[in-house]
Amino acid sequence: MSDRAIERKRLRAARAALPPAARRAAERAIARHLEHSGLIAAGSRIAGYAALGSEIGCAPALRLAEQQHCRIYLPRITHFRKRQMRFVAVTGRWQRNRYGIAEPQGAAYAPLRSLHVILVPLVGVDARGNRLGMGAGFYDRALGRLHVGAWRRPRLVGIAHSCQQVAQLQAQPHDVPLDALVTERGIVFFRGDIA
Repeated sequence: MSDRAIERKRLRAARAALPPAARRAAERAIARHLEHSGLIAAGSRIAGYAALGSEIGCAPALRLAEQQHCRIYLPRITHFRKRQMRFVAVTGRWQRNRYGIAEPQGAAYAPLRSLHVILVPLVGVDARGNRLGMGAGFYDRALGRLHVGAWRRPRLVGIAHSCQQVAQLQAQPHDVPLDALVTERGIVFFRGDIA
């Protein structure tokens, strides 16, 4: 088993050990931190995710964004074998994919360049903003295009419990670092003040 796989297993266990009440409280605290951060501006285009298993959810943060008249997008897997996903506008129609993740069924895809903020799930994150995901690579493939060109939008904001923070992760060449991290304890900016 690789070092990353061992770290992933350890961090997933720590996350899963948190009681449901602590997870819900953390989700509400994260929404409050985002509300005061300036990252979610009125009228922005915000991408979130539907939490799976013990992942911390971003539903309270997305409700806050809706109150700010933001347009909300969630990921939808478009090709399982190639591990591709795109962000789709949230509509009233939902369907669970083969992993059991709820996905919106609208047809309004958002080009990455059009999004202002992407709230990113993770298993672990280090002090430089290197993210350890679930291991399938969907986010790294989707966000890898952000390295092309000089534009800086969207801001990549990791959402996690503080127990998911580590001093250092072994970064891979394809990893896309975060701009910021929000936990129940507050916000850490990795790329200077991006708000």
